Amino acid sequence: MALEKDLQDYLKSRKDVQEAGDKLKEAKSKVTQLSSALVSAPPSSKASVQEQLNSAKTTLDSINSNFKKIESDAKTFYRANKESIQAGISKGKTTEAKTALEQAKIDRDKLKSLGQSTTVLDKRIAGLEGNIAGGFQSVPPVGNTLSGQPNADQIKVVDDFDSLLKSAKTFLRGMSDDDRLIIATQLANANYDVPKIKAYNDALFSAYSSLIQGAKSKNKEFPDDIKTVNDFLAEQTNIALQIKAAGGDDERYKPFGQQEIYNRSTAEGVIDSIFTSLNLGREANKTEIDTLYKQLEAEQKKLSSMSKGTYKMVNGRRVLVQESGLDARTFLENKVKELPVYKESQAAKSEKSKISLASTALANGYNLETDFAMELPGWLESINSGKSIDDFKNIIRTNARRILPESVRNQIAPDEDLSTTFSTYMSNIAKARGVPVNTIRVQDVIPLAITDKGFADSQQFEKNKIAQPWWDGSPEGIAKTTTVINDTLKDLGLLGQGVRTV
Repeated sequence: MALEKDLQDYLKSRKDVQEAGDKLKEAKSKVTQLSSALVSAPPSSKASVQEQLNSAKTTLDSINSNFKKIESDAKTFYRANKESIQAGISKGKTTEAKTALEQAKIDRDKLKSLGQSTTVLDKRIAGLEGNIAGGFQSVPPVGNTLSGQPNADQIKVVDDFDSLLKSAKTFLRGMSDDDRLIIATQLANANYDVPKIKAYNDALFSAYSSLIQGAKSKNKEFPDDIKTVNDFLAEQTNIALQIKAAGGDDERYKPFGQQEIYNRSTAEGVIDSIFTSLNLGREANKTEIDTLYKQLEAEQKKLSSMSKGTYKMVNGRRVLVQESGLDARTFLENKVKELPVYKESQAAKSEKSKISLASTALANGYNLETDFAMELPGWLESINSGKSIDDFKNIIRTNARRILPESVRNQIAPDEDLSTTFSTYMSNIAKARGVPVNTIRVQDVIPLAITDKGFADSQQFEKNKIAQPWWDGSPEGIAKTTTVINDTLKDLGLLGQGVRTV
């Protein structure tokens, strides 16, 4: 059929454009490398390098002309046969979607009959129905290596940057560890502040989003040069390579700033004020001042003590990031607390009790200084007078248990913290969200882990967890969604040998 032939010819033209584009990028990269090499080449080699550079530029001009011709021919073919190409795409996608929709509805009915959540399938069904209703007439934006959305359905060569930004976090979380490492390495090589590791992390997401935003800004400024995220990444990588070849880091990126230097007399005054604020009952003696000032002098000589300003890449632009340096008073106060005069004082005993009470408060969903601000001074005074700290810890525990139904309260030992009682549930949530368990708040877990009759069983807890707003975007939610989709595709015979999984 003519319709199918037009589609096949169009897809071939897309492939030709991609291959020509890859050759063009290689040629540009070679010119950039030789330009950098010419800068750092010794006088005896400059003539040879210049000759290689001239040859590379001639090759680049030829490849660029060929690319423009192939790209122009592909666009012309697409415009001339747009309707039949779109019809072919729509027909194939609609047939696949209808089959997938029927199976998804069957699977949803099965889950309903078992009393299980159908959230994942409901979303998939809604998406399939929307695509079928729209006839797949809207063509998605062109993607590239970094977006993970290669598109063989149109000739447009400018990325949809806004869509890439919206899907950035899901894309990064859903990819394999090896692919994530490749992206991290590419970003690091382009001078983005990101660790070269396989695991998903906030720095990776921030750098990747910054890259897309930078590409979007540059596309507005230079639409003919920067059309995709990959174009912008290549530009930033080349800049980094040229800076390195020219002899190190760009001066604009080196930290600069100042530090406040304390002389001995200033330090003595600060030390005495610290002794007074800690209620140590006397001024610092000469030996203590000598020790403290010597430690301060050593710290002030370190680069880390300097208050710095550093230029970094944020959203594709160089911005000044301020970093605080040494706080001399805080440093001296921490060192005073290491002295025997403090360790043997009432202040030290109160501080130790306060830390212990704060730990118990946190383990039961409280902030000690916020939730028990009125009671705390009296508690510390009573503890210093000889009363057991456990009495006040149990007051905190009793307050925390008031939100629990009696059927749950009766199962908890008097000296047990809620973080211990609900530790299994907290570990489950931490694993689902892909975060350390110490970042999970017990007060957020309790509503999912109890019922009017007692503790929630595993089935009820899982149901409550999946209903949370954060679950769909969590590592566990993404993995489960992917499994359901892949299982559906397998059942349809659309997934097997040689076919990439979702």
